[in-house]
Amino acid sequence: MDLPVMNKFILEPNDENLERLKKVKGKEIYWHSADFFQFDPSLENELSVIFDTYMDALMESEEEDEDEAIRKIGFSIGRMLVKAARKIGISPEDCRNQFNNYATVIWTPICMWRKDESGEISYSLMSNLPTN
Repeated sequence: MDLPVMNKFILEPNDENLERLKKVKGKEIYWHSADFFQFDPSLENELSVIFDTYMDALMESEEEDEDEAIRKIGFSIGRMLVKAARKIGISPEDCRNQFNNYATVIWTPICMWRKDESGEISYSLMSNLPTN
């Protein structure tokens, strides 16, 4: 039986760190995505360039099927991630994981954590707080 591999750049939530990192605005409790979806700040410039390239390519794509456009763009972004990883001296997988976290934090900086009846914690990511 294979055990799932944990991404070392994602902080697993627990009661202690959820309490410590909790933010409150009005009646809403939220957490910053950056506290849980982490990336090395020294890589921010590299990740930002790759992210901007990805967004530009997606916006300029003439592909009608968005999933197909993302798949095609993914190949060139993958090459950029491998080059960046070699330059920085980390594994391509670590670079990809940090890039994914960077994109998550840029697009959805707010994280809403919930615990179900069994105690399992899940999250939803948002670009801003709900105003209800």
